[in-house]
Amino acid sequence: MAIRRTIGSMTGHSFFGPDFPLYVNRATESFELVEHSHDFVEVTYISEGKGFHYIGDRVVAVQKGDLFFIPVGTSHVFRPADISTNDRLIVYNCIFHPQFFERIATSISDLWAADDVEALRALQNEKSWFVHREQFGEVGVLMNQLHLEFSDKKAARRIMLFSYALQLLVCLVRSSRGWVEMETGAVINRLDLVLADMEQQLADPPSLTDIAAALNLGTRQFHRLIKKATGQTYMEYIQSLRMQKCCELLKKTDHKISLVAEQIGYKDMKYFHALFKRKTGLSPRQFRMQSRAKPE
Repeated sequence: MAIRRTIGSMTGHSFFGPDFPLYVNRATESFELVEHSHDFVEVTYISEGKGFHYIGDRVVAVQKGDLFFIPVGTSHVFRPADISTNDRLIVYNCIFHPQFFERIATSISDLWAADDVEALRALQNEKSWFVHREQFGEVGVLMNQLHLEFSDKKAARRIMLFSYALQLLVCLVRSSRGWVEMETGAVINRLDLVLADMEQQLADPPSLTDIAAALNLGTRQFHRLIKKATGQTYMEYIQSLRMQKCCELLKKTDHKISLVAEQIGYKDMKYFHALFKRKTGLSPRQFRMQSRAKPE
């Protein structure tokens, strides 16, 4: 039985100040925020830790140094690999009003070359997400400066914010698009099939041997492929998907906890409770109560 994903929505009016099309924050990711889309452009940098980015129809293993461009309307959510306080998943988010790009391109147009304006408008019109992986820590320094400037109320604050934001956008323009670490399109296509199968069969997922055979891969080859793409073994990855779905069901339904566990493939309740507590830091009941006590 396929399990439907719950996708919420966010709007920019909750973040943008009067006539100011930019917002920056630093956040620790958890299992509480539901997958969502938004009416603004978001650029997210992984500052600390490891985890997963559920974005569109993909699940991407993330680590420090990853920079994501997330266009309007793309559903996504970040999840930590573990709730451990020693390895928290911390991100910087910089969000842009859709009109930001056009306003910057036209406000001082006499200073821009034609290809400068074209680059900004290309990002404005970009419909697909992509990821850039920094090499020397340069994006981390820039995002920290951007966040500090946004948080402080110093003289000429907007000028500094726009200068840092433009540097960030130039970094994205210059970056190579798409999956940097994947070798070939054939590998990507195979991985897509694997991820689609996993997400639809969490209650009774195929064995590693069966799914590798279906893709005409040896088990060792498939194991290396998924380990490289996600940073986890096949069963560890299934476990992460199950915890993601479990959190959604606990938050959005009134199903008994035992039924939720069964829907995602766990029949041993003692094991399920221990695993959930280790991954989220809360019991399933505590998680449900805490998530519902917070506003959407």
